[in-house]
Amino acid sequence: MRIVIFGAGSLGSAVGALLARKNEVALVGRRRNMSPIRANGLRVVGDVDFRANIQAHESVDELDPPELLVISTKAYDTSSAVAACRAWAAEETMVLTLQNGLGNLEALRDWKGGRAFGGTTTMGANLAEPGRVIVSGLGRTVIGSDLDPPGAREIARAFSDCGLPTMVKKEIQGEIWAKAAVSACVNPLTAILRVPNGKLLEGSTMSRLLSEICAECESVAKAAGIDLPYSSMVGRVRGVARDTRNNRSSMLQDVERGRRTEVEQINGAFVRYGLSRNVQTPLNLTLLAMVESIERSRLGKG
Repeated sequence: MRIVIFGAGSLGSAVGALLARKNEVALVGRRRNMSPIRANGLRVVGDVDFRANIQAHESVDELDPPELLVISTKAYDTSSAVAACRAWAAEETMVLTLQNGLGNLEALRDWKGGRAFGGTTTMGANLAEPGRVIVSGLGRTVIGSDLDPPGAREIARAFSDCGLPTMVKKEIQGEIWAKAAVSACVNPLTAILRVPNGKLLEGSTMSRLLSEICAECESVAKAAGIDLPYSSMVGRVRGVARDTRNNRSSMLQDVERGRRTEVEQINGAFVRYGLSRNVQTPLNLTLLAMVESIERSRLGKG
């Protein structure tokens, strides 16, 4: 399959390298990341260890439209990604989001309709330096579509054949919302406290806070008609924090590097959905305000 990864940072680069084992893959990303890959390939280390000889570009202009376009930009850049790819992608090109937060699949469906697919992954990936990405666990990857289940199966098969085991679920929105709920609990707290994920499991006060943030997210999902795939979402939150205890969340890394975070697309999304459905979300609103304050004070310092 001909695949383009648009927004090839940590996760996109790792996914692209794995898919390149059996597919024709091109990465599209920032010059500082793409130049070393063009020169020396992409080195993947950690739970997998190999070097991928893979195409790397700074725009889609030099590329033919692919069979599959994977969007892995930050969630606040989804509209920019669609604008950059709208005239270039072919009518039959499938588009998959593997992004954080809520609203990405809806944005892609406004563009591609039934050729847009939702996905989530808990693969741990960190860009150690341009041209070198660390994979700390392949995690759990799910892809789906209620509009084109055969297309979802085709994409999942391509992922699984390359060593990234992938499940297919028709009702993918539940998976997307569940991942967003986990992120809403873990990411802002680690960013505010400047601690790895596992630290959130220490102490009864923090445990209660995680439970209450999670309960807000569950209430919003229920009001929005979303069927979450876990009988205990707070159990899922704690399980992810435990399994990734040494990881520094993407939001924490963004804060440390003086970059914009995705808090608006994660906690902010729960706040907005809650407001529209008369569900109170004071904890999500507090986390949103706190991270935005930290973000404003540190933007440009990374």
